[in-house]
Amino acid sequence: MYTINELAKLAKISNRTLRYYDQIGLLKALRQPNSDYRYYDRAAVDKLQQILFFKSFGFTLAKIKAVMTLPQAERFALLEEQYQALLTQQAQLNEMVQTLSQTLVYYKGGEHMKDSEKFAAFKAKQIEENEQRYGKEIREKYGEQAVNSANDNWSHLTKEQYEKMEAAQTALFANLKILSQAEKIDLDSSISKNVFNAHKTWLQIAAPFYNSAYHRGLADLYVADERFAAYYNDHVEADVVDIMHDIIYHYTKE
Repeated sequence: MYTINELAKLAKISNRTLRYYDQIGLLKALRQPNSDYRYYDRAAVDKLQQILFFKSFGFTLAKIKAVMTLPQAERFALLEEQYQALLTQQAQLNEMVQTLSQTLVYYKGGEHMKDSEKFAAFKAKQIEENEQRYGKEIREKYGEQAVNSANDNWSHLTKEQYEKMEAAQTALFANLKILSQAEKIDLDSSISKNVFNAHKTWLQIAAPFYNSAYHRGLADLYVADERFAAYYNDHVEADVVDIMHDIIYHYTKE
């Protein structure tokens, strides 16, 4: 058994935190009959560990409270999922550390570093981020083979391809910014065409299986899924995803 002070010290959290968890019903303290004396048993310790794990994963307290009501097997499955994500992040971090180490040696006049090596860690990180954010939806829509092919293509991008994609994305955002400030969107304007060409250029490098149907499918996904919409809207600092959708459809007419 642990008192509130003892458990707080063990878990390296404040007494106030434990009291708050008790107050909102997230981790109820046991109480002795006819007394306000609070204590925690071993089951509460295990539960607190899980709560702190989920909190470290970025879960809100409301979501943690809902998760803690799930059957034990489902909670363990969520922990296993986060464990695998951490292993992936660890591998990415190790690769980033190795790349940075090589870079520092290279800048100090040491061993030559290939251009492909300079960008390897960043490409691996981008693939994983895309998988975590959009992997499920993209795989359901386009299939495992198409997504795996795109990931493999991304991991083998040359320096020239990488720079071309960066330039295309910069042009895309710049032209979308101009359109976002226009009173009326002219889909036949040079700016609209620049948006389409920049996005198409980016996709043709990232997804070698590119075709008009694929491009239209992405346009629909951008509008339907707020995560995709947020990517473009946040970069341009304006609501532009509907504009992108209309432009893509306009220039992919059969």
